[in-house]
Amino acid sequence: MPETVVVHCSRMGCGQPFAAKLQERPLCLGHSLQFAHGRVATIQQAAAQTIVTDDLSSEIRAFLSDVISQTVILATQTRLLAAAQRDDLMQISKPAVAIYQTINARRDRRVRYLLRAGEISETCFTVNISPREACVEIARPLTIGQRIVLERIDTQNGPLKDR
Repeated sequence: MPETVVVHCSRMGCGQPFAAKLQERPLCLGHSLQFAHGRVATIQQAAAQTIVTDDLSSEIRAFLSDVISQTVILATQTRLLAAAQRDDLMQISKPAVAIYQTINARRDRRVRYLLRAGEISETCFTVNISPREACVEIARPLTIGQRIVLERIDTQNGPLKDR
């Protein structure tokens, strides 16, 4: 019979079995709650001051996604959690979800662009945008995975996105 490997919390001096992985670090329930609370509070402050940059936002998105998924996994193990721990999970997951939605929020915005995709080149308009994505109205269909470049026409600021 194969031997089961027990993974322990990565916090120095903690011998508890891990309950959640945050930023690829296995943590026990106590340390994962403590770490998530602190990091989510810091992100909330940065978001409130609108100092979330594009570089930070991808790391923040990944962390918030970890928090959201891990709190769901932990919450489903209700037989292992005390009521106070479930409440603690809710206090972490609610703001994490709200911040995640804010960072990824789409805004209706109609802006004129030149779209280039292979042999296709046409003027188009955005329907809505988010910090990392844009929904555009185009006349011709594109294929999934096709590389496109959007270049804003009115400012000549160069390519918006290269996918």
